[in-house]
Amino acid sequence: MNPEFRRQLWLGLSGTRLVILPALLLACFAAAFLTGGDRATSLQAIAITGAGLFVVLVWVMGTLAAGTSVTDEITDRTWDQQRMSAMQPWAMTWGKLAGASAYGWYGGALCLLIALPAALMSGQGSWVLQAGVSAVLFGVLLQALLIAVNLQIVQNGGLKARRGGVWVLVAVMFWTVGPLLGIQRELSVTWWGESFNNVNFAMLSMLLFATCALAAAWRSMAQVLAVRQWPWGWPALALLATVYLTGFAPQHKLMAFCAIGLVVCSLLTYFALLTEPQRRPLWTRVVARVTTGQYRAAWLQLPRWPTTLALAVPFALLGSATLSQPDAVTWLSAQQVLLHPIAFLLLMVRDCALALFLAFDAKNRRAVAAFLLLMAVLYGLLPWLVGAAGGGFLLGMVNPLLAKGAISILFAAIHAAVALFMVRWRWQATAT
Repeated sequence: MNPEFRRQLWLGLSGTRLVILPALLLACFAAAFLTGGDRATSLQAIAITGAGLFVVLVWVMGTLAAGTSVTDEITDRTWDQQRMSAMQPWAMTWGKLAGASAYGWYGGALCLLIALPAALMSGQGSWVLQAGVSAVLFGVLLQALLIAVNLQIVQNGGLKARRGGVWVLVAVMFWTVGPLLGIQRELSVTWWGESFNNVNFAMLSMLLFATCALAAAWRSMAQVLAVRQWPWGWPALALLATVYLTGFAPQHKLMAFCAIGLVVCSLLTYFALLTEPQRRPLWTRVVARVTTGQYRAAWLQLPRWPTTLALAVPFALLGSATLSQPDAVTWLSAQQVLLHPIAFLLLMVRDCALALFLAFDAKNRRAVAAFLLLMAVLYGLLPWLVGAAGGGFLLGMVNPLLAKGAISILFAAIHAAVALFMVRWRWQATAT
């Protein structure tokens, strides 16, 4: 048996807990049955109660338990022992994932054993089974995603992982449950011009998302355990998300593909930039490998964010050409945000360079907080101040996305050049 899985079971399960939980669940189902008037109403009450208890036990309790299986290692100061063990990343990943959340899945399985038959007998239809499978897959998605996020953030501190992971959990639940409930209102879903049954499409979507979350948790665990891997996971996730989301666009697929791809690449780039340590010794090793011709070693040590930043280049170039076509759709968001994809890309380069400029300062122990404050000034306070003063041309200089035509690209290139010069200066200043 997986030693990490056995360890998590030993920490989370006990005879008392295994006996108390079924008793409490039976009491809840009995109360739900007694509150119903006739047989159909009672069965519906049992089904609804089981669904609610499953959400609490698996989606909430199980996910938090899986996430804290990482952060508790930091709190208890046992993470170094974990990293020095001979376990491979995948074994460590599924051991923590399945073992820490085992109690929640134990209660969730009991809920499904009662709720699903009750829903079928109440005449809800065959979609109940697909909905149950989707709920299970969504639980796996949440738990694996929280482990991946905590492993990513834990590199910059355990307390940040504890706080940040919970917020990611809440954001994912709001972002995912809403569209899935919207799918349930329709008889079919149109994706890439093909019509699919709504319930089956939601179930397959959950399967795809859960698989991606498991892969993300595995690769994040490998990174934390210092097991070097080729940096294909981050751009592959960006491409997969872009293809999936573009399928819902009713028309102008190519433009939607470029716009969504650029946005997805930017989100993943900034997330990796903020959660991965960008210390100078790391980049010193990468530069040394490149200068000595050890390109494979340089790729294995490269952080994640440059991969999605590089992937954003073809999206920006193709998007710029697509938006210039006469029949391009006049989306308001496209006009205001992605009208100049190349300028958008250059500002991404500027922001990444500024993040490195702050991170390379050995005296700056709050590089992430300083970067977020700087972004708030550059994208919020400074344009607001200049706009309130009535500076039209100056506003485009401050925020190139608000300029028109090629001027926006020129201003963005100046921003990127200044930021790259600052990084070069900081690199030389910290060489000794």
